[in-house]
Amino acid sequence: MNNPNTARKPLNAVWWVKFLLLSFIVGAIAGTTGDFVHVITHTDGYPAPGPFPFLPLLPVKMPVWVPFLFGSAVMLMAVSHKLAQTYYHPRMEGNKLVSFFAPFLFVLLYAMTGFLHTGTGSWEDVWLAISTLLVWWFMDRTSTGAGLAVANAIGGTLFEIFLVHVGGFFYYPEHSNLFGVPSWLPWLYVAASVCISLFVRLI
Repeated sequence: MNNPNTARKPLNAVWWVKFLLLSFIVGAIAGTTGDFVHVITHTDGYPAPGPFPFLPLLPVKMPVWVPFLFGSAVMLMAVSHKLAQTYYHPRMEGNKLVSFFAPFLFVLLYAMTGFLHTGTGSWEDVWLAISTLLVWWFMDRTSTGAGLAVANAIGGTLFEIFLVHVGGFFYYPEHSNLFGVPSWLPWLYVAASVCISLFVRLI
């Protein structure tokens, strides 16, 4: 007789591969779209010429590694939420419509930080902080979700600071008041964490 535990292992492995792939694809699309807005609005940019070729068919210069960076970042974030989902329950986790559109809400906030240049270090920080807190209050409202969001915000912001200082990309001077990155950037990562925590529960 076959061991049922052994029979389930290939299925689990296949499920994880699909989960990681879908998370990567969603992250690559969402992150690259948001960053495209940042580049065309002169929020951030990439050195030219750089060591890597630029993405084709775009009216701006973005290196080919950009989708892979965002895809990997969202994939890691998604895994952290997937592993923690049995320990906490966001307020809207049972709402499939909200969970499905959560990534689109994040992309909207991401794009708005590029289109609405209301002053990094002042009103830009204020409106994004309020918007992010409202997203957390409406969608999550748990201390665990808040803790994961803060951890992701710290890790993501530090990594961007590292990339800026090694010359991977840059924020324009008016948006680089926090060690080379915007002071509103952590709030964007918090919003990403909250939105991803709902989306991964659909997969």
